[in-house]
Amino acid sequence: MAEYDDPYAVSGQFIDIMIAGWWEHFGAAVAEAVRAMPADEAPLLDAGAGGGWGTRLLATAHPTARVVAVEPSPVLRAVLLSRIAADDDLRSRVTVDGDDLLSARLPDRLAGVVAANLIGHFSPEERGRLWGDLAGRLVPGGSVLVNLAPPLEPARVERAQMSRVEVGTRTYLGWAEAEPAGEQRITWHMTYEVHEGDRLLTRDEVHYGWWTLTEQQLVAETATHGLATLLHGPTESGLYTVTPKD
Repeated sequence: MAEYDDPYAVSGQFIDIMIAGWWEHFGAAVAEAVRAMPADEAPLLDAGAGGGWGTRLLATAHPTARVVAVEPSPVLRAVLLSRIAADDDLRSRVTVDGDDLLSARLPDRLAGVVAANLIGHFSPEERGRLWGDLAGRLVPGGSVLVNLAPPLEPARVERAQMSRVEVGTRTYLGWAEAEPAGEQRITWHMTYEVHEGDRLLTRDEVHYGWWTLTEQQLVAETATHGLATLLHGPTESGLYTVTPKD
């Protein structure tokens, strides 16, 4: 397994519950793209699977398909693996790989890939390697579904609450802000708080780098590898399908 510096070592305990809102808003658009993937011809891949939101969606959309879920973060993978193991159907069809996507042992052929909230972890050079690798694995009719999250270019993002989740007597709050950190790069500053009534119980601060990417850049760099990129679903979702050109 390749060495991995986990950006979610601290925040991973909160990620799964706080990303639920994204899947509630855009899950239907993701599912529409997933249903078009020819899963009877090859396995499906959930790249950067986190706690398994996309994995479950893939398995539901294609009830007999094999799924590979790649998640290098030990914290997030613990959620993912527990969720898969607790469901007999998922347990029989889903394989979990703990390497990063560029090192993972992927099937030779893939019917489709979901890469949700992931692409900003990869530098331009790494994205080039990724597109080249996936282009060689996709079966005819296969596709990669990827989303571009704002800001698409380096810019300051003012501090704002991104999530509020109540579990039992406690409230979990997530805050986010960002600042430019060079060409095509920003730094996210995240704050995670746990409250009980009026009391602040814990506060965790996390900072990590993120590569920005515009639609034009995505189209250009995928085209280099014989792939066509099209907007999918509502504009605000930032979702794109990437498919082999005819």
